[in-house]
Amino acid sequence: MATEPNLMAGKSILLVEDEAIIAMMQIRILKSAGFLVHHVRTGETAISFLSQPENKIDIILMDIDLGSGIDGTEAARIILSKHSIPLVFLSSHTETEIVNRTESITSYGYILKTTGEIVLIASIKMALRLFESIRKQSEAQELFEKAFLISPIAMSLHDIGNQFRFVNVNPAFERLVGFQKNEVVGKTSSELNMYTQGDDGSEIREKFLTEGKLTGYKQRFQLRNGEIKEGNLSIELVEINGKPHALTFQNLIF
Repeated sequence: MATEPNLMAGKSILLVEDEAIIAMMQIRILKSAGFLVHHVRTGETAISFLSQPENKIDIILMDIDLGSGIDGTEAARIILSKHSIPLVFLSSHTETEIVNRTESITSYGYILKTTGEIVLIASIKMALRLFESIRKQSEAQELFEKAFLISPIAMSLHDIGNQFRFVNVNPAFERLVGFQKNEVVGKTSSELNMYTQGDDGSEIREKFLTEGKLTGYKQRFQLRNGEIKEGNLSIELVEINGKPHALTFQNLIF
């Protein structure tokens, strides 16, 4: 049976903990899990450490109470305003107010110091997985946005749950139909009179919703200047922020 790869092996963790005995115990646990551990005792030192380009850190384990200097929540805010790093709070506090305050700073977790070694390591693993997932989603979103903008094919994005209203269009769409993005977003194709007489687009939507996609659908549509064109329409189902959208591709038949 295949074994899960060690997510900790070779990863660098910055432990921010001012109590020497607790830090020593945590360092032992983290090193045994495969981490390369860097330890600092204050929020100010953590900020300074991360400002050095040679200090590459994969995840931060941050105590909240850090002595007389800035506390862990303030240090975390400053760090995360400058660096994209998963940060997990490790604290003895159980007060709702403090826990809620940390949730507004990071979504990667809050671990009690009384938590056992197994839960500590599991929580760090989950934080690393979540960060990697968000990173991949961000890269995919950036790639999609670039492809959408530079594509020579007219493309538009529609909110399926809101009567297929336009959410976005690319420059090729603007050039093809004559409408600018600010003129179409929030409206339907029917409201823009883009369908030819007697066609309200219901057949297209029904066919797409039934089959989950549409490829090379022959369609006559009306430009902003009233000219009628014939083209091929393709539609793909995509998910944007957890909601289903229709991504359309339109080209002319010459």
